Amino acid sequence: MAKTQLKLLLFLIVLGITLGSMAAAFYIYDKVLKPEKLIQQEMAVLKKGNLPRIDPGVKRFEAAIELIRKTQIQEGREALYKLVQQFPDSSTCAEAKRIIGEINLDELFSPDPRSGRKDYIVQPGDSLALIASRQGTTMDMLIRLNGLMGTVLQPGDHLSIVALDFSIDVDVSSQAVTLYRNLGGKRYFFKEYQADGLRLPPGIKPPLEVEVRGKAALVDGKSVLSTDPRYVEADKWLPAAKVGQVNPVLSLRTTPALRPPAALPSVQVNDASLAAPLPQPEPETGVFLKRSDLEEMFALVRNGSKLHIIR
Repeated sequence: MAKTQLKLLLFLIVLGITLGSMAAAFYIYDKVLKPEKLIQQEMAVLKKGNLPRIDPGVKRFEAAIELIRKTQIQEGREALYKLVQQFPDSSTCAEAKRIIGEINLDELFSPDPRSGRKDYIVQPGDSLALIASRQGTTMDMLIRLNGLMGTVLQPGDHLSIVALDFSIDVDVSSQAVTLYRNLGGKRYFFKEYQADGLRLPPGIKPPLEVEVRGKAALVDGKSVLSTDPRYVEADKWLPAAKVGQVNPVLSLRTTPALRPPAALPSVQVNDASLAAPLPQPEPETGVFLKRSDLEEMFALVRNGSKLHIIR
C-alpha cells in the first residue's frame, strides 16, 4: 500500500512538473515568441511595399500652406524651410521649394525694407554698368527693380538698389540648379530650377568649383548689348571658368532650339566597303535652362559668382 501511494505521489509530481513546463512554454510562446513573429511578418509586408508609405511631411506642408493663406507669409516660409531640411525625401519637397522660391523673389523685388533696398542718386558720369559694379548688383537687376525703359540716366535720378551675392549649385545627378543667397557669411536656399538637360564638356568632372565670367546675350549667334532693342529676346548665357582662370569651361544657357537634320548629300559608291558614315556634329555642352529661368538668374548672378558642380 505504501509503495502504491509513493508511486502515485511520484506520478503526480512528474505530471505537475510536465504541466508546469508546458504552461511556461505556452506563456513564453504567447507573450514573447508570437508577438515577435507577428512583428517580423509585418516588417516583411512593409518591405514588400504592400502597404502605403507614410509621408510625415504632408501634414507639415499643409500647415505651412494654411499659414500662407492667412497671409502669415514669413511664418509659412519658415515652416516650409524646416520641412525641406527635416524631411528631404517627402513628396511635398519639390512644391515646397517652388513656393519658397516664389516668396523669395517677391520679397526681393518688393519695396519692403526687408528686401535690402536702398536709394541711390545718380551722379554725373554714372552709367548703369558703373553703378551696378560699384554697388554690388547687376544691370538687369537695376532695370527690373526700377522699371527702366532704357539705359540713359540723368544726374539727380533716383534708383532703388539691392546688393546681390548669390552662388549656384549644379547637381549632375538630379540636374537640379539651386540658387543660394549669401548673407552674413552663410548660404541660404533661395530658389531651385530644373535643367532641361545637362552635358559636361570632356574632362570636367564633379566636384568642381568655377566662377561666372561675364554674361553673354546672343541673337542669331551674335552678341548684343543691353542697349540693343533685341536684348530682351536674346538667348542668355552665363559662362563659367575655373577659379583663377579666364577661359570658360562650362556655360549655363538657354535650351538650344531643335534644328531639322541637314539633308545628306547624294553620293554614289560602287564598292560597299568604301562607304563610311558621314561625321556627325559633336553634341552641345552646357547646363540647359528654360528661357524664363535663365532670365531670372541673369538678373541675380554677378560676374565672379561661385558655381559648384556636384553629384
